[in-house]
Amino acid sequence: MQEIKLSDNITIINADCREIGTVACDAIITDPPYGMAHPCNFAERKRGNLALCNDWPDVAGDAEPFDPSWIIAMNKPTVLWGGNWFANQLPPTSGWLVWDKERPDELDQATCELAWTNCIKGVRRYRHLWNGMMKATERGESYHPTQKPVALFSWTLALRWLSDIKAVFDPYMGSSPCGVACVRAGIRYVGVEINKVHFDTARMRLENELSQCNLFRQNEDGAQDTSEGRGTDVQHPQVEMRLEQ
Repeated sequence: MQEIKLSDNITIINADCREIGTVACDAIITDPPYGMAHPCNFAERKRGNLALCNDWPDVAGDAEPFDPSWIIAMNKPTVLWGGNWFANQLPPTSGWLVWDKERPDELDQATCELAWTNCIKGVRRYRHLWNGMMKATERGESYHPTQKPVALFSWTLALRWLSDIKAVFDPYMGSSPCGVACVRAGIRYVGVEINKVHFDTARMRLENELSQCNLFRQNEDGAQDTSEGRGTDVQHPQVEMRLEQ
């Protein structure tokens, strides 16, 4: 197991999430393996006729049915993407998130993705184009075979049922779009990824995002120092997130 604390708020772990012990958090937001045995050798299968694509390591655990019981047992506000793939193992809920990818209906791939939740009231929809090289954001950025946009997680974190959370646990972080969204929102984050390739990618993305945020704050501080008047100090509560072995 490799644990890296990238900042006071951001910790990432290269390990099997089921073997790291309890993580103290306010909510669990994650995109686990769906159990769909999704082939990730896109270039080898010539899926890049219209846009450049890569061959990736297969998603760990995706070749077997996903068991969410250990996550449900944590009894935390939870958002599980791909919940329709293992809905028979989830408690009944009326709170689902729908990500509309704005793809053509005749496409042979999914035009939407669903997330099971135990904390959201009703069905909530988010529209965000994500269709090969045609994307609303992150154009030309390829980090993971089942990559989701940071914007999707930023929207999720801003939902009023989650807007007060201070610490997120992401046991299947992949390339960590959820972590990037947490950095931008000032939310504490622990992400776990078993695959070393994806873990290293997540680390790179988070380090870049933290660097950009620090630069932005420095520029803001410099502008405040040279402006007239006096700024107001804002006190942010400190939230403890710890790993219990």
